[in-house]
Amino acid sequence: MSDSKSDSAHDESHRIAGGMIALLWVLVLGGGTWLVQGWMDSRNADRAARWTTDESGQQQLVLKADRYGQFVLDGSTNNRPTAFLIDTGASGISIPGAVADALDLPRGRSFEVMTANGSTRVYRTRLDSLSIGPFTRYDVTAHINPALAGDTALLGMNFLRHYELLHRRGELIISQPAQDDR
Repeated sequence: MSDSKSDSAHDESHRIAGGMIALLWVLVLGGGTWLVQGWMDSRNADRAARWTTDESGQQQLVLKADRYGQFVLDGSTNNRPTAFLIDTGASGISIPGAVADALDLPRGRSFEVMTANGSTRVYRTRLDSLSIGPFTRYDVTAHINPALAGDTALLGMNFLRHYELLHRRGELIISQPAQDDR
């Protein structure tokens, strides 16, 4: 009979120990996830676009490069949120087909363009407005590229040419030119 009580107490202590170990793993994994998420949020906040005013009172948009050396920021197209990748090597604005559909952009005349991945067919469209930080342009020409994957539009020089661009030490500073050409 004492063996039965001993086995029962032994089983109970194993159940408690197993529960404690499981709780410890939940706390370790949960705490680790929380710490990593906090670190990632901090890194993203450090890279977030910010706008400032220079000594002459001109507004500036300051971007930090991501780990690939690219400049990505949130803006808006027709007053709707849009993610952009700054592409100074692109002459125009290229919007992925899925993003264009979500923005209800009309597809105009199609034509061929040469991209880094070769020739592709795109569709002309017009944007009522396009904004990044404090800068907005109206009645902007763009094209819809159904072959462009992802949810990030390429922001090319037909928008950027209206601003001064200064690239130094992993930052891109976009500002109004000394004489506004709007």
